[in-house]
Amino acid sequence: MVNLTPEVKESLQKTKIVFIATSSKTGIPNVVPIAAVKILDDATLLISDQYFNKTLANMQENPVIALSWWGENGGFQIKGTVSVHTDDEIFRQDVLWMKEMRPNLVPKGAVLVKITDGYIVKPDPQPGKKIL
Repeated sequence: MVNLTPEVKESLQKTKIVFIATSSKTGIPNVVPIAAVKILDDATLLISDQYFNKTLANMQENPVIALSWWGENGGFQIKGTVSVHTDDEIFRQDVLWMKEMRPNLVPKGAVLVKITDGYIVKPDPQPGKKIL
């Protein structure tokens, strides 16, 4: 099992925008910026879906995604597999979170990301080094 390091968790929590990359099963890529990402535990992220279109279609066809961000101390990339939730406890948890964070946003779905890998994407003696 992959666990987020304290450095990665702190960086993600301080970052306002994260980029999510998905791909259709035929390989057509899509990248979108998001702000609603939350660490549920050391191996799982929650992403709130208010606007996904191609992103959602891609996740339903191909559940492998990558997230990347750049913070004050450099950047990271996380890869994982997703499951989409629209009518269960995970979705209800997402709705409550959004009511607290951004009451004007209404989630269409909740995306759970089970983290499989993590990498450094900042200047480093070993660029692209796998850290998770």
